[in-house]
Amino acid sequence: MTIALVAAVGFGATRAYFTDTESSVGNTFTAGTIDIAVDNQNPWSRTTPYQLVDMKPSQVDYTNFTITNVGTNPANVWKKVAGVVTSDDVQSEPECVEGGGTWSGTACTGSYVAKDDIDTAIEYDLSVKVYNAAGTEIFYQTLYNKDKTISQITGNGTFLGMIPEGGKMDVTESYHMQSATTNWAQGDKMTFDIVLTAEQLKGVAILENKSNDGLWQVLGGDSYTGTFTYGVKDSMLTYTFTGVAPLASTPYSLIVYHESWSTPAGSGWPRPVTVLGTATSDGSGNVSIASTSVELNGNLLNAKVWLVKSSDLTGSTMSGWNHSAYLFDTGLIDYYDSDL
Repeated sequence: MTIALVAAVGFGATRAYFTDTESSVGNTFTAGTIDIAVDNQNPWSRTTPYQLVDMKPSQVDYTNFTITNVGTNPANVWKKVAGVVTSDDVQSEPECVEGGGTWSGTACTGSYVAKDDIDTAIEYDLSVKVYNAAGTEIFYQTLYNKDKTISQITGNGTFLGMIPEGGKMDVTESYHMQSATTNWAQGDKMTFDIVLTAEQLKGVAILENKSNDGLWQVLGGDSYTGTFTYGVKDSMLTYTFTGVAPLASTPYSLIVYHESWSTPAGSGWPRPVTVLGTATSDGSGNVSIASTSVELNGNLLNAKVWLVKSSDLTGSTMSGWNHSAYLFDTGLIDYYDSDL
């Protein structure tokens, strides 16, 4: 046994194997940046605030600005009207009389009932246009179309959409004094702040029903909406979808609608699309697609995700159009295939 053990140790110590070693050196992991400039200023610092002066009933005034994505990644952009301060000019004679008081010549006396602040009489309009780095318009939508007042949107963040790297977004706002506004508003004043926030793509896209009048207005205030949750970068596009469709008990398909400027591109009609999944809405319109992975073998850049009637598809092309039955993108998405 001793001789055998010594022999075994000797064999293990003297045998060799062919080997080869290769190295990948200098690998890097770099974090991207999220950064925007407004009207070519970064940070945005208006030395002269917007002045909307001498407003009267039925008149309109505008503010316009351009947001440029100067970071190294696409960015979702939010806008908020904040810091609203109204000064109710209770010492004006017209407002005093309309409020049931008596004007003494310098002050309001008697039983005075204050009227609403001026922010309740200003209707708001907001629309955006998005351009890619080459300057081509790739997205347009209307968020408000005089259907909300400043008092109704104050403090609420409004999602404007996604700006691709090197792209820009033109933002147009208008402020309409309601035609029915009477003398109580004379001399009233409102000051407010505009706050813009850019964030990385978090893999959540909201779908809404929209108008079919060329404005592509998001039709809020109803239950027709959907949430598309996806992995922004992975070897496969993995997603879930939940929502409420306009039609009950109807087969629906979740698709990527390719424009001529998106990747991959689409053109003509019938329109080539990428079908991600299908589901049938229940008796209340609820639609749900559980976690699903799709091998795309490519990226989706500046892409639109829609929920459409399955009967409007012929294979992987869209051949029908029933706008009122669909849910549309409220912002473009990017998906990066990590195993290309």
